[in-house]
Amino acid sequence: MRRHLPGILLLMLAAACSSKPAAIDVSPKTVKIYGLKKVQRLTGRIMDKKGVPLRAGTIQWSSSKSDVVTVDGSGKLQSQKEGRSIVTASFEKLSAQVPVEVVDVKSIEIAPASAHLVGPTGTTIALTAVVRNAEGKPVARPMTWTSSKPAVATISEGTVTSVGPGTTTIIGRVGDVQGASEVVVTVGDVVRLEIYPTTALVRVGDYQQFAVVAYAPDGKAYARGAAVFQTSDPAVATVNGGGSALGIAPGTAIIKASVAGVSAEATLLVN
Repeated sequence: MRRHLPGILLLMLAAACSSKPAAIDVSPKTVKIYGLKKVQRLTGRIMDKKGVPLRAGTIQWSSSKSDVVTVDGSGKLQSQKEGRSIVTASFEKLSAQVPVEVVDVKSIEIAPASAHLVGPTGTTIALTAVVRNAEGKPVARPMTWTSSKPAVATISEGTVTSVGPGTTTIIGRVGDVQGASEVVVTVGDVVRLEIYPTTALVRVGDYQQFAVVAYAPDGKAYARGAAVFQTSDPAVATVNGGGSALGIAPGTAIIKASVAGVSAEATLLVN
């Protein structure tokens, strides 16, 4: 029995050494939080040199910029303001770092919120998206677009293209923040388009809503048709995808609406 003791002791020593903490495994490895006062959790495990989790103790958490993101003792993150921080998980002499980015985006406004797209298949309208931060100010953010029913209409960089009759929801996303527009597609020819009002007067900073009526070959009007809107002079007035024009500076701008190659124009006076 004594002859086996040295070997047993060596095995026990080796087992003890292999069970020593060797690294901290943190998940996820990087974090991007969209919005302020949003919560996300980090998990950490203490590992031995073989990658086996150990129950060795409690991980301590810290943030390099607590004004950007805070972290509590359980690894729960909370975003505070836009920026970047490094969250560190520590145990004894071991540590692991996780880059955290906070993006200040609170809402996405898509115009029009609902639209009736009429015309032959392949007819397009443009949606306008405004991303706002926690203070309600517009901010530039890259967006991703999706259509709930691509067989009805597709979406690419804010342009909706009709595919077939039906209803689809167009969604614009920045991270996990999203806005939506419901688009109804009616397939049919358009031979005439009218825009209302044909002349409008606004002050700088005020809005004017334009609407269109599209007509089929039999003379019947399509209900609440949508259009592609353009302004002749963005320095005088801008116009969004829903036909809402904003006076920018004194002058005159021509607001043009188009549906399936048929167009109509209105005059907007800004003073």
